[in-house]
Amino acid sequence: MRRKVIIPVGLGVALLLAALLPLIGNDYYVYLFALVFTNVILASSLRPSLTCGQLNIGHSGFMSIGAYTSALLAKNLGAPFEISLLCGALLAAVVGLTIGYPALRLRGVYFAMVTVAFVEVIRLIAAIWVPLTRGNSGLSGIPKPNLLGMTLTTKASQYYLVVGLAAVTLFVLWRLERSRLGLTWKSIGLADNLAQSLGVNVANYKLLAFTVGCFFAGVAGAFYAHFIRFLFPPEFGFLVATNILVYNFVGGRGHFVGPIVGAVFLSLLSEPFRGSAYETIFFSIAMLLTILFLPGGIITLPGKLGGFRWDRAASAPTPSPAG
Repeated sequence: MRRKVIIPVGLGVALLLAALLPLIGNDYYVYLFALVFTNVILASSLRPSLTCGQLNIGHSGFMSIGAYTSALLAKNLGAPFEISLLCGALLAAVVGLTIGYPALRLRGVYFAMVTVAFVEVIRLIAAIWVPLTRGNSGLSGIPKPNLLGMTLTTKASQYYLVVGLAAVTLFVLWRLERSRLGLTWKSIGLADNLAQSLGVNVANYKLLAFTVGCFFAGVAGAFYAHFIRFLFPPEFGFLVATNILVYNFVGGRGHFVGPIVGAVFLSLLSEPFRGSAYETIFFSIAMLLTILFLPGGIITLPGKLGGFRWDRAASAPTPSPAG
């Protein structure tokens, strides 16, 4: 019961602080937390696949598809942000459906290897298709996001946009997870052979989970393109894909809040190392410490600390009654 109360209260406090951030913080913190919420969308969008037992290490590829699609539509065709973002997300979902249909017949490390190869293929396409993407020179001059014809010129307004996108993404994914579909995904992740013996079409449900995750990865990529306004193929390489996976494992795969906690925690702590070789070392150490000391993720830490206090209280000597 306490857990059911603490989690909604914690989320409410977090949303209040997020809403007040542009009023109490400077432009650097607004910029930083806009990236944090982008990572929250990415981490949460990977959860449906992980729930089904799929080790997906290719999520940054779908982020790249959403980013380049939205950026090119807005820059070359003058498409509104709402249309370009939706097109980027839909194309990422379609590519995910196309790749996932044959790949999801594989299991375990074989599926993971396919997703890693996909990341490299997308990166190479973005690098060598110079007439369209400008290759490794980078795609610049991407328009700022706009809503209902109004351009969001300030970082604060763009920050509120990504907060809204994250809220919608989390709400949709939460409703899916609490639905019958989500229960089916969990049953497949626990024992797919048993689920299949009960008449569940495991392949179709895995494909649906994979496609849903690709769609929201495309949403994150589209926002990122219009927020940073410069795209560079190596930005969407293997390192970003593994970071998204680490967010889930460090935060905790056992609860919907786990990827959110992992994305916020690691994004903030790794900020001093962003873009350097130390970033990889930091994520490696974080993953190693989690495996050794918190296998259930950071979300299990309050329970472990509570149990530790209880154990100490129980082992304390009981004073003998006065004679």
